[in-house]
Amino acid sequence: MRAVILLGLNFVRTQWIVLAVITTYLLGMGGVFRGHVHQADVLFFFRWHAGYAVFLAVMAAIPALQMERKTRRILAVLSKGIHRWQYLAGLLCGCTLMAALFCLLVGCIAAWLCRQGGLPDSGLLPITVALFCCSAAAAATGLFFSTFLHPLLAMAATSAFLFLPLGLETLGRSPLWQAFPVAWVFHFLFKFKLQPAGSEIWEIAAAALLQTVVLWLAAALVFARRDVTISPE
Repeated sequence: MRAVILLGLNFVRTQWIVLAVITTYLLGMGGVFRGHVHQADVLFFFRWHAGYAVFLAVMAAIPALQMERKTRRILAVLSKGIHRWQYLAGLLCGCTLMAALFCLLVGCIAAWLCRQGGLPDSGLLPITVALFCCSAAAAATGLFFSTFLHPLLAMAATSAFLFLPLGLETLGRSPLWQAFPVAWVFHFLFKFKLQPAGSEIWEIAAAALLQTVVLWLAAALVFARRDVTISPE
């Protein structure tokens, strides 16, 4: 576990510019929305940046392996006795730490806006937790596809997998939301009006955590059979 955490923290350290830009952007957006706080504005802020949270997690996870192979850093890490499953867990840990910061900022700013406008905010905490869990699931999905696909193909496959239920719903079909927690949380957000979240949001969080573990294990099985000595084109 210590090795995984250290790998995750080191990954976050390499992304400090991204984190600085994200923090500055969100604080600035909070100041912009503070000028006219209405329920519709808070909901727009939260829904819009919920999408950014998932996007950030995916964009951090998918190119990570290819960059590590290009720089040959992966060989140096594995030569120190780190197992491949630990290496993937470290990358996933780093991506989830970045998502945690983003979700924390989004949740805190949304709660602050609610206080400024005298709006109820009791449902924001569980939804922020569920959003973080879904961001972790999105990162695990991207990491899984990146173990055997080029980053561009991995991005396409990840997007198709994560949001398949939303496409099915537009066709009039009833998808199995429990198998797609990332799409499920957005389906929930579309009908969320700052009311108490209820038990559904915790079901979303639990499904996301389960999917994260399953996809990480699947990625570890695939990655264990990949040749990491060849630098990608």
